[in-house]
Amino acid sequence: LSSGGIVIAPIGPEEGEQVLAKLTKVGSRFEREDIGLVRLQPILRGVAAVI
Repeated sequence: LSSGGIVIAPIGPEEGEQVLAKLTKVGSRFEREDIGLVRLQPILRGVAAVI
């Protein structure tokens, strides 16, 4: 990721609440801004039974 680039990612355990964070690259380090609490579902391999 180049300097000034942004990543939005959930941070925390797979089960339960996670913090959605905005990570901005500044030089060789990252600045973190917490956006809020989320509960993300894992992406599973396969075909959806119902669309």
